[in-house]
Order: sequence, then C-alpha cells, then structure tokens
Amino acid sequence: MAQLSSAGLLAVTLLLLAAAAAVSGQPSPQYTLPACQNDIDALWHNCKQYVQKEGPKQKPSSACCRTVQHADVHKSCVCDYLGSREAKEKLSMEKVFYVTNQCGVTVPAGCGE
Repeated sequence: MAQLSSAGLLAVTLLLLAAAAAVSGQPSPQYTLPACQNDIDALWHNCKQYVQKEGPKQKPSSACCRTVQHADVHKSCVCDYLGSREAKEKLSMEKVFYVTNQCGVTVPAGCGE
C-alpha cells in the first residue's frame, strides 16, 4: 500500500478506534483508553456500520469520510489501538482498509501490528 500522510494515518486509525470503542461499550480491564478517545468516539458515531465485523461491506457515507479525513489524533495513539486485541476482535480490517480507501485515506504499512 502507498504511504499516507500523518493526517491520513490518523484518520484511518481513528476510524478503527471509534468502531472498537463503540462496539465494546466499556474498555476491557487490560486496555487503557487512548489519549485520542474523543476522535475515536466521533469515528465510531459516524462510521461504525462500515467497519464492524457484522454486516456487509458498503460504501461509507459522506459524514463518515469527513470524520475520517478530519480526524485530529497522533498516529501513534491510533496505531497502538489498532494493534490491540480489543480492536482486532471488533473491527474488520478488510472493511477498515476499504472505507479509508473510499475516503481517500491510506493506512501506512505497519500500523496496528
């Protein structure tokens, strides 16, 4: 995949964070809320139906794409979350990559590993 700008990486990561946070309700005891929780909440609110494991793959709404594109978070925060067990249990990475691609954002190599 092509390398993304820091803003693009952050947006993608936020999308994933938001989806995982919303699905879980409360964070698991072994996971601490990330510093970018507000961005994660916004991404979950606007994009959860497009990135959660359940349901079909579908083109994201314009509101979801705006949220992904304008997410303001540190890339390390989002990537760390994407690598968490909780995120991997709740999110479809295939859908995350699809949504971010549809929104014009690319996830950098190694993010979430």
